[in-house]
Amino acid sequence: MLDFLQADRALLADTDAQILDLETQIAALEHSVSLLRAARQPVQERLDSYKYPVLTLPNEIIAEIFLHFLPTYPEPPPLVGIYSPTCLAQVCHKWREIAHRTPPLWRAIDLTRPFEKPGVEEAMSLCLLWTERSGACPLSLRLSDSLEPLSTYTDVIYRCARCEHLALELDTTQDLDVIQDSFPSLKTLDMYISGLSSFPANPVVTLQNLPLLRTVVLDDWQDLHVGLPWSQLTSLTLLSLRSEICVPILQQASHLLHCELEFGNHSMTAHDLDLELPRLETLTFRPRGWTDQNFVRCLMAPRLLRLQLPEHFLLLGNSESLVIEPLVSFVSKSGCQLQELNITNPCVPDSENVYRGAFPLIPAILVAR
Repeated sequence: MLDFLQADRALLADTDAQILDLETQIAALEHSVSLLRAARQPVQERLDSYKYPVLTLPNEIIAEIFLHFLPTYPEPPPLVGIYSPTCLAQVCHKWREIAHRTPPLWRAIDLTRPFEKPGVEEAMSLCLLWTERSGACPLSLRLSDSLEPLSTYTDVIYRCARCEHLALELDTTQDLDVIQDSFPSLKTLDMYISGLSSFPANPVVTLQNLPLLRTVVLDDWQDLHVGLPWSQLTSLTLLSLRSEICVPILQQASHLLHCELEFGNHSMTAHDLDLELPRLETLTFRPRGWTDQNFVRCLMAPRLLRLQLPEHFLLLGNSESLVIEPLVSFVSKSGCQLQELNITNPCVPDSENVYRGAFPLIPAILVAR
């Protein structure tokens, strides 16, 4: 019995010694913590008084930086993600206020991208929110009926009377009439056909009630006849169009200043040989493959200043023999004071000397090799 008592007393004494030792260590640690806190205090005070340089800038400068963060208008940013203005609004409270109060940040809207994130409903809600935040700014809008029918965008379109740039990616022309009375401020129209399988034979698309329209891009409208106010246009790009569609359009576009044409392998027929563009200043040819030169033979552009075309446009068939007589005839017949001839994708050695010999009065002849 005495042995058990002696053992317990020894254990108790040992435990008390350990407690005393730990308490001594705790006191030392508390003293160290107190010293560290005292040393930390002036550092924290200095940090609290410091302002990040970007936050000292005037709000107007920050807003201008925000605008340079986005693609150049009318190119739209994504609705969400790192390159979206919503990303800027998530950095801090001040940036959110500046972003939400900067209408130009929200003036270009893209609804052509897949809607997995965000979904269709969320994308529509974001789009409507952007139109509100854009204030009175003119808008740039991209729509695609390959993701949703154009009728899905009714609420968006209803709010887009301020839209001045509209890009459409189409699988069908079924709902195109929504443009007719919905975009009175439209200046630029870009329409791309992503597939022709769903179109009826030889459909006609007519959009005439667009009083401010000045620039049109039509891409891959091979079998479609388009009615637009051609006579009021100043810039026209026709991509992948056949001559029977392209030429009648150009015959009506008498006020064009700039024109870009891309066409495939075809020959101009006799009914095409009457085409004058009296105000045209810039003309760019982008033929795909070999195209005969009757198009140049039938064209007159008395005010043309700049002409760009690939060198294979001037080749005889598939050979490497340059045939520039039609080009010389076009410049002479037009009576234009051409200031720049730009030959792209040259494939004939020393062809630059041929052009300079044929056109000694043109100040700038550029052959990009």
